[in-house]
Amino acid sequence: MERTEQIQRLSYYHLFIIFIKAGLAFGGGLGILAVLEDELVTRRKLIAREEFLTTYSLGRIVPSGTMTALAVAFGYRFGGLFGSLVALVALVLPAFVMTVALTIAYAFLRDGPLFTLLPVTILPAALAFIVAAALRLGKDLMRPSLDLLLAVSALSGALFLDINPAILLLAGGAIGIVAFWNADAGAKP
Repeated sequence: MERTEQIQRLSYYHLFIIFIKAGLAFGGGLGILAVLEDELVTRRKLIAREEFLTTYSLGRIVPSGTMTALAVAFGYRFGGLFGSLVALVALVLPAFVMTVALTIAYAFLRDGPLFTLLPVTILPAALAFIVAAALRLGKDLMRPSLDLLLAVSALSGALFLDINPAILLLAGGAIGIVAFWNADAGAKP
């Protein structure tokens, strides 16, 4: 099967803007994921949602942080090797600056009355952002499909049968290849 689609490029400036927005997202990984999905799939229509979720899935299994893997993958896809560097720096920069600023603020505020308000103000808001992002990203995954069946089977195997996750990944990959290969073969004219 030959791919005829042309890969769109983004300027380094636009890559930086997209990933700095993602780095500023509240709620950690799911917040970042929601911003990237909104920017790359919905607004700019640079990639299909299926490709976005596939790249995310691959990012989950590589030996690094998932969002780091996404920054490198999408940076490379839209800007080459230097694009990976731009996306990665833009994604990490807000967290680095925030960590330094919060460390300094903590030293001054840890004994004050404002610090006691944290559990009843910011933390519930953060939880709400994370739940909203998870629901938005997962809305298409909760329909009956082979993907969902494989995911539930793997979860059940890990929780109830104590099967090694590496074996579940290999088995799921093999089943997915066979099932989707047959589905693709049946779809050809």
